[in-house]
Amino acid sequence: MKLVAVLSLMTILILFFLSGSVKAAIGSAEGREPLCDSSMLRGCSKILNPVCGTDGQSYPNECLLCTENVKRNIHIRITKDGNC
Repeated sequence: MKLVAVLSLMTILILFFLSGSVKAAIGSAEGREPLCDSSMLRGCSKILNPVCGTDGQSYPNECLLCTENVKRNIHIRITKDGNC
């Protein structure tokens, strides 16, 4: 019984860690759309959750990527979660 619980927990953890790369692949070959909303324009949190943009730059979090899109009037998508 303990073995089944341990294997189940390990499977869940592996799927959790792999889900970041799967999320980016679901969008399209050019990456996925960042989830931007108007509240982000007032300021982003300082929580570090890096994303890799289609411009080859790493952004500390998705909100800061959205801010950069607005500031520079460009359209950067997310190629993967994590640093480039």
